[in-house]
Amino acid sequence: MNTEISVLAALGAGLLSFLSPCVLPVIPGYLSFVSGQGAAELKSGQARSLVFFRTLFFTLGFSAVFVALGIVFSGSGMLFAGNAARIVTIVAGALIALFGLNMIFDFIKVLNREARAHVSSRPAGAAGAFVVGMAFGAGWTPCIGPVLMSILFMASQAGGTGKAVLLLSAYSLGLALPFLAVGLFFDRMTPLLNWFKKRGREIRIISGVLLIVIGLAMALGKLTSLTSFFGRMAFGIKEAIHSSPGTVRAWTIGILAVLGGALVVPALLTKKKLATVWRIAILSVIALLIVLELTGVLSIAGLLSDWFLFQGA
Repeated sequence: MNTEISVLAALGAGLLSFLSPCVLPVIPGYLSFVSGQGAAELKSGQARSLVFFRTLFFTLGFSAVFVALGIVFSGSGMLFAGNAARIVTIVAGALIALFGLNMIFDFIKVLNREARAHVSSRPAGAAGAFVVGMAFGAGWTPCIGPVLMSILFMASQAGGTGKAVLLLSAYSLGLALPFLAVGLFFDRMTPLLNWFKKRGREIRIISGVLLIVIGLAMALGKLTSLTSFFGRMAFGIKEAIHSSPGTVRAWTIGILAVLGGALVVPALLTKKKLATVWRIAILSVIALLIVLELTGVLSIAGLLSDWFLFQGA
């Protein structure tokens, strides 16, 4: 199994877990619970450093649980060898793909049963926030459970405890980073959270598709073949930069402009508010990238090719 591809998939799975309809709506409640701050205090941003500090220990709590589960599952992969290992990989891949299909079509009702560890009393200090994080990590919710189980299946086939820890650390990081961002900038990120809440169905579909791709690639033994794909793409981009740098720059700027237009045009057509926090932030990043590309300070295509080359290394 290609480690870089698997880590990238685990990181993306963690981010999608955060955006899932099971997690996103309860974020304000968790932040309020672990920090001891009310909703009004969170929105005011007055206790920003305290909320971030407690959120940090909260994320360390669930990360510890996930990594521990990864270590346990990594041991299961050592029980099989030879043809048996291939059979287990096929079965694990099929199960991951099944989880993905269920996230989209919701036909296995038993996976929607929720068993979550609860903490009834408000935590005291950073240690209490860590315990609440562990309780959160021990929860098997309808959305996060199949995604986490899929990463654990990958960990069982990763080829050692070290790689399993790396996979679950990547998953934990993908889930922890947005938690920390919201803990630090809750007052500014509320509109963005509300936007994602309205798109719970789309996020479930994206999560399901990701699991199906991972599962099929694992079952068919194609995860490793992605390595050569990234390598070929990297060399193709580098050759294009060397032979026609102006054309590559024009295409890059054009793609960035299209992305910017995709944010602006629908809002204008539907007469929605254009100057939202998240839209302004994304457009500002796009504008900065265009300026850097035009001035030759940055080559996005070059960075992309280096990243693909790294993945294919």
